Amino acid sequence: MNGTVIRALILKDWRLHRVQVLLSLVASGAALALVQLRNETSFLIGTVWFFVSLIVLASMLPVSNVINERKNKNLAFLMSLPVSALQYAISKMASTIGMFLLSWAVSAAAGLILVLSRSDIPNGIIPFTLILFGLPLVGFCVIAGTALISESEGWTIAATIVCNSSYGLIYYFIIRNPAVNGGLNSRVPVWSRAVLMILAGEVLAVALILGLTFYLQSRKREFI
Repeated sequence: MNGTVIRALILKDWRLHRVQVLLSLVASGAALALVQLRNETSFLIGTVWFFVSLIVLASMLPVSNVINERKNKNLAFLMSLPVSALQYAISKMASTIGMFLLSWAVSAAAGLILVLSRSDIPNGIIPFTLILFGLPLVGFCVIAGTALISESEGWTIAATIVCNSSYGLIYYFIIRNPAVNGGLNSRVPVWSRAVLMILAGEVLAVALILGLTFYLQSRKREFI
């Protein structure tokens, strides 16, 4: 019974937000198609648009799936049904994170396949690309965690502003690290200690944020 209720709530969220996810995938695909035009301008614009599509989804999905449900009074109706606070918490976490991970994983895989299939792009860029893929994932976890825990539009907007204004700075400091940029033109990926530490830091940040979010969500007894 519990699994049926949670599954129904997750499917409800997917039906309401599948257009956002599909549009993000379409935007990512269009950006990669632009990269395939094989000139410097299209490569730059396509790369920027590719990551912008992920960042936009990471910013919009938590607000749309969590905050707007409360604002539109849908939450009060849901909690009047035979749904426990824990079931709601699990379903909301699973749907919000799952929808983003679907788009992120497909886009990241497509991006890596493009890099591997292009002889004019050195494989030394792969470690740096993986680091860049991790940034919007960490940012999404921060925004989604804030939305789920606080259920506050103000705090969620603040988290979104902090994350979105940090990407450029983080990119600047990472690309200036000699241990990272030194291997960009290599014919093979260079897994330096700095690269591995940054990737491990991203994985650890995602795990800690999601774990803390689930713990705090599971302790809630009401959501209205």
